Amino acid sequence: MPTATLHITKLAAAERQLRAAIRLYFADEDELAIHTIASAAYRLLADLKAERGMDEAANVYLTSVFYVVRDYRRGALPSDLTSDPDIMEWVRNVAAQLPIQTDTKIEDISITLPRELVGQFWNERNKIANFLKHADRDSRASISLDEVDNLLLLMQCYSAYMDITREDLGNEGFVFQLFLGVKRKERSASSQEDELVQKIARIPEADRLRFCSICISELNNM
Repeated sequence: MPTATLHITKLAAAERQLRAAIRLYFADEDELAIHTIASAAYRLLADLKAERGMDEAANVYLTSVFYVVRDYRRGALPSDLTSDPDIMEWVRNVAAQLPIQTDTKIEDISITLPRELVGQFWNERNKIANFLKHADRDSRASISLDEVDNLLLLMQCYSAYMDITREDLGNEGFVFQLFLGVKRKERSASSQEDELVQKIARIPEADRLRFCSICISELNNM
C-alpha cells in the first residue's frame, strides 16, 4: 500500500523556519545558524509579499520612520533624540515628506522606494546571509560577528509574516511578542498579556532569553 506524501507550501516552510529561528534565538544557540535559518524564511516571505503586490523594502523603511515622525508630531520623542540637532533635522525633513499626523495609522500610509534604494536595502540585508552561503568568489573573506543582528532580522521576518497572514505564529510568536513588548516598554491591549510582559521585565536581562526558551518549550509540550 503506497504511503502518503506530505507537501509543504512556501508559506508553511517560512513559518516553520521562522519558528525554529525564534526557538534557537531564545535558546542562545549559534548566531550564524540562527541567521541562516531566519534569512531563508525572510527571503521566502519577501517573495510572497511581492507576489501580493507588497514591497518589503518599502514596508521596512516606512516602519522605521513612521513611529518616529508620529511621536514628533505628538511632541513625544524621547530626550535622547530631541537633544541631537542632526537627528531632529532628519526627522523634520522626513516629516515634511510624509503625511503622518498625530492620529495617523501606519496602514493608512504607503510609500514607493526608488530602485537603487531597494537594491541597497537587500544588499545590506543579505550581506551576512550571502557570506554564510557562498565561498566561490571570496573564499578568504571574513565578517565581524558584531554585524550579525539576529533580533532585528527576526523582527523584520515576523513583521513580514504578519503582513501576509494574520494567523499567529504559534507559541513562538506569542512569546516573541511578549519579549518585544519588554524591549519596547509597551503596554499590551490585553491585561493578561501585559502582566506577562511585566513579569518578563522583572527578570534580569541576562536571564530573559532562557526564560522565554523555557516558556516556549513548556507551551509546546502542553
